[in-house]
Amino acid sequence: MYEIDKKRVLDKIRVIENSLSKLKTLSRLPLDEFISDFRYFDSAKYNLQTAIEAMIDIGNHVISRRGLGIPKTYADTFEILYKSGIIAKNDADIYKLMAKFRNRIVHFYDEVDDKEVYGILQNNLGDFDSFIQQISKLL
Repeated sequence: MYEIDKKRVLDKIRVIENSLSKLKTLSRLPLDEFISDFRYFDSAKYNLQTAIEAMIDIGNHVISRRGLGIPKTYADTFEILYKSGIIAKNDADIYKLMAKFRNRIVHFYDEVDDKEVYGILQNNLGDFDSFIQQISKLL
């Protein structure tokens, strides 16, 4: 086991916060404006993907440094963090869904629509803040 690399984790947290700031700006757009310009949708997808990947990177770093096992999938990263007492069960379930959404953006991009992304902007951005708060306790 090794110590968590605080600088590395903080750098990834900054990536999440930077993407989250952009996503919050996009969330203030009315739905009709959001869906009228592909740049809003594309930016939202990219920033969601980036923030989720940074969460996964942080999770995998913590798992590796603490010798907690090897995740088989991105969603498994959050299951291991839960089983190790690092994050709560309900949060782990949310983060697993986020990892699956990231996979849809990357691999099944044609199945992700603008209204779904807009709904995430309206209802789920706090999940990133929750993750940051829980991980910050480790630093």
